[in-house]
Amino acid sequence: MVRYCRKNRTYLNVSYLNRLIRNFDDAENKRCCDETSKYLQSVDESHREILKKIGCSVECGYSYLTAFVDKKLADLCKYLNLWLDEQKRIHVNVDSGINEDEWNNIEEIWNYLLKNDSSSKCKRETNRHNISHIRERKKLMTYCINRDYIRGICEPSLRSDFNISRACYAFNEFIEKHYKTFYKDDQCIDTSVEPRDYRYFISNECTLYNMSKTFPVFDSEKKTILDKDNIRTAIKECTKAAESDVVTVEVYSATTEDVGDLTKLDDVQTGLALGQDGVTISHAGSEGDLINPEGLDTPSIKALTSPDYKPSKPIYYAGLSVSGVFFTCMVLYKV
Repeated sequence: MVRYCRKNRTYLNVSYLNRLIRNFDDAENKRCCDETSKYLQSVDESHREILKKIGCSVECGYSYLTAFVDKKLADLCKYLNLWLDEQKRIHVNVDSGINEDEWNNIEEIWNYLLKNDSSSKCKRETNRHNISHIRERKKLMTYCINRDYIRGICEPSLRSDFNISRACYAFNEFIEKHYKTFYKDDQCIDTSVEPRDYRYFISNECTLYNMSKTFPVFDSEKKTILDKDNIRTAIKECTKAAESDVVTVEVYSATTEDVGDLTKLDDVQTGLALGQDGVTISHAGSEGDLINPEGLDTPSIKALTSPDYKPSKPIYYAGLSVSGVFFTCMVLYKV
């Protein structure tokens, strides 16, 4: 187990995705900063260093991925786009002080690189998702790109008469580890979202909607990789919380400038009781029950929850009725 885990790390260290990521963190990436330095000359000095690091990373990353073609190029291009979206969410905000105009210099650097790229094209594709969604998508994308990399090293040995490559066992360890992680972290997903949820769907082979495709099983005896339906336990579908049947209706309580004497009202005289707040009237013996004057058409709970129900007038009439009762009590008491 330990041997294969170490081998796993060795494969990942040299994967084309991790080499791209190292370009972002490379302290020597000043060699990629020619255009960045030009575009950031007018930027506030306090923000220039942060934007310079991002701009240089874009230059280095873009230069690196153009060495690839087809799916590898497409995967790395998607990742670079997602990485830059994440950087924007981190740095363009009130706390950092970097504004949209300053950030647009980074976008212009990408546009320049695209315009002057005669072969492999990697277009900038922005999105409006929040940073937590971007990070969840990036996590899934990172797994899938590295999965495909190790799988590509493993598969040739499965088609030959020679022994199974160690890469296949490293592939198996990698898949099992990440299957458990994703299954645990994402306890349920909403399958009703259309189009597919941005966080959970990248392609038909990289999606939490199909765990068997995304996390295939390596069968060493049959020398094959299985990804058919039901090979993996699917993540449960999220169930929406049941709608509450409790309806809160706001009733306007009657008030008066002089309520001092009204506190002496008792249920023997009037059949009414004054609430502790001094303004809410309730039936005697039923503390907290709001008055329902005879003749007032109070809608049922079912009616209240109907989409056709419009509460403005009933509540208004309820307020008038309560005010009328309040006024009558005052007159009777004074008399």
